[in-house]
Amino acid sequence: MNMAKAIDKQEAEMTAANQSGDKASPLIEFRGVTKRFGDTCVMDEMDLQMKAGDRLVIIGPSGSGKSTLLRVLMGLEKIDHGEIHFDSKPYITVNRKGHTCTDMAVRRKIGMVFQHYTLFPHLSVMSNLTLSPIKVRHMARSEAEDRAREYLARLGMEDKLYSYPGKLSGGQKQRVAIARALMLEPRLMLFDEVTSALDPEMVAEIEKVMLDLAKQKMAMMIVTHDMYFAKKIATESVFIADGKVVEKCDPEIMFNDPKQERTRDFLDKVLHLK
Repeated sequence: MNMAKAIDKQEAEMTAANQSGDKASPLIEFRGVTKRFGDTCVMDEMDLQMKAGDRLVIIGPSGSGKSTLLRVLMGLEKIDHGEIHFDSKPYITVNRKGHTCTDMAVRRKIGMVFQHYTLFPHLSVMSNLTLSPIKVRHMARSEAEDRAREYLARLGMEDKLYSYPGKLSGGQKQRVAIARALMLEPRLMLFDEVTSALDPEMVAEIEKVMLDLAKQKMAMMIVTHDMYFAKKIATESVFIADGKVVEKCDPEIMFNDPKQERTRDFLDKVLHLK
């Protein structure tokens, strides 16, 4: 089987996995999750669910806990209370001593793309993409390199295989970061303000990549300040403020007729609903 067919097979399996099972069962479930930084509570007994195949877009004012939510879900931040389930099984919990316990096998099913790329500057694009599959998944180097070439070709980056991050534009770096996350075949992709550091003309190319993933039924949780893109890509939308979920609903309702006053006040400032 050639690599293009292998990637197509992988995407078909990913779609089937995201669509299989009880449609009422959440892929992700936050149960009373609390996270503090000192005396500041950034997640306040938060409850949140997301089904497989959904594209959950999270909006809210600065400091409301949006990025922290993603970092907690990725296992990059500890929690103080509550638990997170993945596929109806415990993923992140707090033990009797107050220590956060993370199921690392589940964590490897989640990919994350950050605002500032987080590429290794001393490694080529090829090495950035193949490092984790080889080290974490023990994938053969030849297979990892073939897969890297295929993803980069799909993202229009095949001519940058052996370039270094310092020679890439912001949009190119972000496409490489997305390809790197996809190399580990995640069930869920997290995007944290991935276009906010880009020049306006580069934003469209990254949004197109994400929309292409949406067509493949990739489950995504997206934090963004771009309300128009949020409305375009979301299957569900969440407004968060003061560490709490204020409103969760269909994006058509969220962006045209939100029910909560706090949501309306926020969106009025960015969309001028009134």
